[in-house]
Amino acid sequence: MKRTILFVDDEPNVLMGLRRMLRPMREKWDMLFANSGQEALDMLAKAHVDAVVSDMRMPGMDGPQFLRQVMREHPDVIRFALSGYSDQEMVGQSIAPTHQYISKPCDEKQLVTALEQAMGARDLVPNKTILDKIARVEHLPVLPEVYNRITAELAKGEPSPKLIGDIVARDVGMSANILKLVNSAYFGLPRHIAAPQQAVIVLGINVVRSVILSLHVFSSFENIGRVSFSLPMLWGHSMRTGAMARAIARHESLVKEDSDHAYIAALLHDVGKLLMEAHCPEECERVQTEVRAQNRRVAEVEHELLGLTHAEVGAYLLGLWGLPDPVVQAVARHHHPQSAQPGIGVENIVHFANLLDHEIFIFNEHYAKAEPSPERLDAIGGPERYAAWRQAVLSVDLGSEEP
Repeated sequence: MKRTILFVDDEPNVLMGLRRMLRPMREKWDMLFANSGQEALDMLAKAHVDAVVSDMRMPGMDGPQFLRQVMREHPDVIRFALSGYSDQEMVGQSIAPTHQYISKPCDEKQLVTALEQAMGARDLVPNKTILDKIARVEHLPVLPEVYNRITAELAKGEPSPKLIGDIVARDVGMSANILKLVNSAYFGLPRHIAAPQQAVIVLGINVVRSVILSLHVFSSFENIGRVSFSLPMLWGHSMRTGAMARAIARHESLVKEDSDHAYIAALLHDVGKLLMEAHCPEECERVQTEVRAQNRRVAEVEHELLGLTHAEVGAYLLGLWGLPDPVVQAVARHHHPQSAQPGIGVENIVHFANLLDHEIFIFNEHYAKAEPSPERLDAIGGPERYAAWRQAVLSVDLGSEEP
């Protein structure tokens, strides 16, 4: 089935250039072109569109205003911002409604890869009701304590980028948002930035300030009377799993890129739980009731009752944001009993880092503990390697469970 992409720009030459550049994609994509935000909205009202790619600076309705309206009226449409380096002051306005940034002028391969990956990520969530809810999410939830610490540092006359980076690194949601932005095509960096501390230094205080000020989703947790799991425990689990993945990658002497991917995927592997808790509370409550009553695994019950798991929901949003495909796939499959890729790769490292943290740290005595499946053990070379990984992570300082 062909995908439909809508390109929006007030400059006819830009649209003509995109049409010409993307001619090889005509067999796979139906492409629409609009020269204003209003014309694009009229097209969206008449036809199904999979993704929009919008210029930032347009007369009348600018790019951020257009994308925000698309987010409200057509939440399942993937939203890209096409922007030049003179648009940096608009980054703060466009962060919320934008899934990814593409630099202008853009490279054909880069644009095609980003769109194909984002549209493929949506296929990870077969439940349309949950997809519509998650598609409206602007940012991952952030703990109020973390938000307050960063806000206090930003309020100083000369805030410290290193200190802000250290605070960001302690929070899963904030790390995801910062890494999303710094690794977008908009900044055109020659290599992937894996550490939040480095990302803060690269982005600069002003951009970070706009990111922090736009993060309102944390308030969704303040307004929930009852959360079905402990947020500090989830944060601790995510941080430890990231540390374990890094230790395993170091034990296996993985190249830096694979090691970074394993760390990021492990750090973010449970972001789907945050999204579902904030935006699908009734579904989460049904799942947790069954988990506690029957001593079953969360992912197993999610799949049975909802037709998907938090792993797929998290991978969906990370895919929309353009995180590397190995990260997206590792997050999506971290509960699968079978490995898609045999060997010592990112997917298997994240899977076993998650299992090891659940084995070493008891979160809830009512939750059934997952055991390594024979298929996954075979994929990494047998139980002996799993035992060696266990020893490797036990030698690491895994830090506190508190955020």
